[in-house]
Amino acid sequence: MRPIVVSSLFAFATAAWAVDWRPLPSSAGHQATVDLDSVAATKGFTRFTVRRAWASAQPHASGKEYLSTRLLYMADCNAGTAVLVVTQYYGEDRKLIQADVKPQLKRSELAAPEAGSELAEALKLACVRIAESGGAKADVAKKPEPSTAAPAKPAPSRSSSGSGIVVHRAGSILTNLHVVKECDGHEVIDDANRRLKAKLLAVDTRNDLALLSVEESFSVAATVRKDAAPRLGEPVTVVGFPLVNVLGARPSVGFGNVTSTVGIRGNPSQMQISVPIQRGASGGPVLDQSANVIGVVVSKLDALKLAERLGDLAQNVNFAIRGEPVRAFLEANRIQYADSNDSAALASTEIASRGAAVTVRVRCLREAVPAPAPTIKQQ
Repeated sequence: MRPIVVSSLFAFATAAWAVDWRPLPSSAGHQATVDLDSVAATKGFTRFTVRRAWASAQPHASGKEYLSTRLLYMADCNAGTAVLVVTQYYGEDRKLIQADVKPQLKRSELAAPEAGSELAEALKLACVRIAESGGAKADVAKKPEPSTAAPAKPAPSRSSSGSGIVVHRAGSILTNLHVVKECDGHEVIDDANRRLKAKLLAVDTRNDLALLSVEESFSVAATVRKDAAPRLGEPVTVVGFPLVNVLGARPSVGFGNVTSTVGIRGNPSQMQISVPIQRGASGGPVLDQSANVIGVVVSKLDALKLAERLGDLAQNVNFAIRGEPVRAFLEANRIQYADSNDSAALASTEIASRGAAVTVRVRCLREAVPAPAPTIKQQ
């Protein structure tokens, strides 16, 4: 097999990838994520990008210092092997200070990563993504060979998912607007694994809230605290469906505290919580010690971008929509939700059980994009 000229792939490593970054096992000195939007098939290999943000400036052999790196890997998913081909070093203000490029690549240079390592987890996630896409993510730098087109095969439907809260037993679900926008259809999956077709009823663009409705009823609905304002330092529980492709389609629970009663840049409609948040948890409930809803999970701070910009690594900086705008949104849409003044502290297991019972997975369905027609070489 002829070696691949890696320098032609350098442009992909410098591109501004999209937002699907997944966390990886990291050291005390840095946080690492893999960019699943960078995963693509290239000349019989799978390529993907890992980003590291360092807690402090690191020395480079050139005498400069860097705060983050981007690592482009080439992998063989069938063999479970990979090799690093491009390393980029970024200093202050995300300025590229150095790029090391492997001139050529031979398949024999790929090796299996150590089990449980950063690379092993990145390889697993990248190979799952390429398998889900059928390996059809095209290498835009590759020139097509002369061909005749065979009939195109239909592509599988695409979807993304988040979380939602049952706010009325008759079939009302509260979630984030960003979870359900630009969808061709919506589906709700409850704790009994029922797949329920949902309709979008109302949105609040300012506070990133949306209301869905299903025709079926639920056995239980959430209660919202009457005094919905968060209390600084109070314990909170978050329930949701993060990273379902990795963690599975069962609800996950996290515990923490209210660390600020305002959101990013002092946003009065949000609060800051210390519970770790992952992609897919958006739209899930924030519960107080009595299992009452006091907020809706909305976002997490991009610690890696902040570290690249400021040289400081943020830990567990996550945000939720406060209870007051949640109550106002429900009331404006005449949802007869249950509220409560109960302040009796429950065991964490009981809070988790009650939260899981009223939390559903919300799927945003999009129409299939026809797969590229297979080509037949002309002889």
